[in-house]
This record gives sequence, structure tokens and C-alpha cells, in this order.
Amino acid sequence: MPDVDDVLGVLTEQIETRFQMPIDELRQAVSAAPQASPEAATIVRWHGLLSEAQQVLDGAEDVLAEALARHVEAVPDGEFVELPEHVMQLANTVNIAHTVREGRAMTVRHLLDPQAIGNRTAVWRSPAPRRGPALPATAPSLPAAGQAPVRGAVR
Repeated sequence: MPDVDDVLGVLTEQIETRFQMPIDELRQAVSAAPQASPEAATIVRWHGLLSEAQQVLDGAEDVLAEALARHVEAVPDGEFVELPEHVMQLANTVNIAHTVREGRAMTVRHLLDPQAIGNRTAVWRSPAPRRGPALPATAPSLPAAGQAPVRGAVR
């Protein structure tokens, strides 16, 4: 079982469970016949985008870790020194890569959730077509009202 922090691994496992085949076989099946299952094709596409985002995040984290290690080695023990601008930029890159990965993971989670809005097929449709308009087709009539006496008013 994948590590709980391994977003890609957890979602890959859910996809494999849902389609009852390993992700590589599912990718090949979708590649061979993309129209056979539009749902599978969409999920495979977003899984690929998620995998790509995970690779970018891993690489950005590695570069940041190396830069931080070099910075720590250069700083005398016990001394506080602000991080250089290039290290802060690397940290910002990691933050952006993380945000992209989380957005793509959220999309895959949504696609896997059968109860999510947009994923329900017949749940919202009524079994029989409506026979008339949902609202009255004519304007409502107002009751005829005479003038009501007004006390203390000048006419």
C-alpha cells in the first residue's frame, strides 16, 4: 500500500481499483480505443498531468534541498543568516509546483467520485419527461382592489 502522503500513489491505486486493471494497461487500452470509455480517457489524461506535476514537484524539492544544504554549510554554527534571494525563489518554485500538483490531484479525486456534481448520470434526471412548463406561462393576475379609505390623509 502506498504511503498516505503519496498523493499520486493513492490516486493511482483508486484508479486501478475502479477500472480493475493496472494503470499502464488502462493507459494502453485508452490509447487503443479512446472513444470506448470517455470516462477512462479523461481520468487517464488527468492522471498523466498529475504524474507530470509530481515529477516537477520532486525535482523542485531536490534542487531546493541542495541549495539549503549548501547554505547551511556556509553559515557558521549558531549564526542566523537570512536566506539568499535565489534560495527564496527556489522555495517559491516548490510552492507553485505543489499548488499545481494539488489542483490536478483534486481534479482526479473529483473524476473518481461518482457522487460529485457532473459525475452523476441518471440521478438528476426524472424518469418521465415533463408535460408542461415548470412555471405558469401567463402573468399572475392581481386581485381587484378598490380604494381603501385612508384616515388622516388629505385628498
